[in-house]
Amino acid sequence: MRKILTIFSILIVCNISFSQDIKPQLELENKTIEDTQEPVFKFHPNPVEDNLFVIGTHKIKSIEIIDALGKSVAFYQFDKSIIRLNLSDLKSGIYLLKVIDKNDRLDIKKLVVK
Repeated sequence: MRKILTIFSILIVCNISFSQDIKPQLELENKTIEDTQEPVFKFHPNPVEDNLFVIGTHKIKSIEIIDALGKSVAFYQFDKSIIRLNLSDLKSGIYLLKVIDKNDRLDIKKLVVK
């Protein structure tokens, strides 16, 4: 009787462990949701002297340039995906380039002006 219970217990444990679906888990360590999404825009050159080219994944609704103190120094509205900005009036330094696309997705990247 004891052998039967032992065998029965082993079969139950094996059946449970083999019948469960083991799904791989995605590891998202050190990543935010934004890291896993398609970028809103790309731009070049960086650092920039005069003309900055911004290429949106979708049409770009607005671009804002923010200085190191958090002050907005320029704001542009668009309805296109390839944009050329003349930034020759900006002083040398580090800025943030804040872009919102037609789907209201926001992306912010660091911009260096020579």
